[in-house]
Amino acid sequence: MTISEAAPQGAGILIVDDDPANLAALEAVLEPLGQRVIRATSGREALRHLLHQRFALILLDVRMRDMDGFEVASLIRARPSTQATPIIFVTAFHEAEESMRRAYRLGAADFIFKPYAPDFLRAKVGVFVELYNREQAISELLVQAQEASRVKSEFLNMAAHELRTPLSVVIGYLSMLSDGTLGEPPDRWQRALEMLNLKTAELNKIVEDLLAAARLASGAFPEQVAECDLGQLAREAMERVSARAELLNAETELEVPAEPIIVRADAVHVSRILDNLLNNALTYVRGRPWIGLRVRVHDGEATVEVEDHGVGIPEHIRERVFERFFRANDPQLPPHPGTGLGLFISRELANRHSGRLQVLRSTPGSGSTLSLSLPVADLKPQVAGSSRSP
Repeated sequence: MTISEAAPQGAGILIVDDDPANLAALEAVLEPLGQRVIRATSGREALRHLLHQRFALILLDVRMRDMDGFEVASLIRARPSTQATPIIFVTAFHEAEESMRRAYRLGAADFIFKPYAPDFLRAKVGVFVELYNREQAISELLVQAQEASRVKSEFLNMAAHELRTPLSVVIGYLSMLSDGTLGEPPDRWQRALEMLNLKTAELNKIVEDLLAAARLASGAFPEQVAECDLGQLAREAMERVSARAELLNAETELEVPAEPIIVRADAVHVSRILDNLLNNALTYVRGRPWIGLRVRVHDGEATVEVEDHGVGIPEHIRERVFERFFRANDPQLPPHPGTGLGLFISRELANRHSGRLQVLRSTPGSGSTLSLSLPVADLKPQVAGSSRSP
């Protein structure tokens, strides 16, 4: 059985020559590589093979009667599926200069001159086969990673939805127990009800984060972009966190320009980012919390900076904190609820608004500053009568 008749294993090598003796010689030289070798006795036959198979390499004779190698190469390069397939031209040495000029214009990978040394040819082809095999291995890993990510996203979406319904029921009944709808609760229940309400709120936040991460991964995250005042959103975010800050005896500072700072964004998404940054600033701290929130405009970009005097972020994990499910646990801090999705979701939302979320600066033990930057909206008034009807 010849190599061309063997089962299709390994990378395919297409050899093209209208002389059967030359094809037989090439096949014999390539046999020790253990790859599929496919013969084509004309340019048209080679093109037919390329319609149905991928090849690691094409060995293409320049001088053929029906259609020369340059014509075949030109047609190969014209097809999107074969544009990048490496071509090694085989030509006589006395034709080298002119052939090389034309071949390189057609994207030739290399040249082999007749008569060729078998070991040299085999080594050269072996390099392209190895490159092809590595490319295939990387492609397969990418497909596997994409599939794993898809399955993970589907699971997160399903799990969040399945948890959401019973959790809503629990929250509803707890609310009715707490407000007396089901009868005035005994005093001894108050502490238990407070704890249950606190923990269901934490669980609800986890479910919402799982659902948001799954929707972001699938591209199905709802969005309503409109002009909004970033300064006002910052004030509202600080107001929302004020109750927790007061409970922790935290010191807060707010610096927002008096004039509106208009950005085009989904106000709910931007508020979610700011809430996450402020709550992290209150969470990752050893002593009395201090947080500062500043809004600035520079060169057509609006930036919100959230600064804290917390534990800081070591330099080697400043990008990792934005990864999905990453949690930078400090042994000196008590355990706190969460999924490690907050900053991941926040950066994804910032990216969707053509913005940036980054660790601006951080010193372990002294604190961090994270910044959200968004483009300022172009509020140029439209000139009257400038629009044209079709």
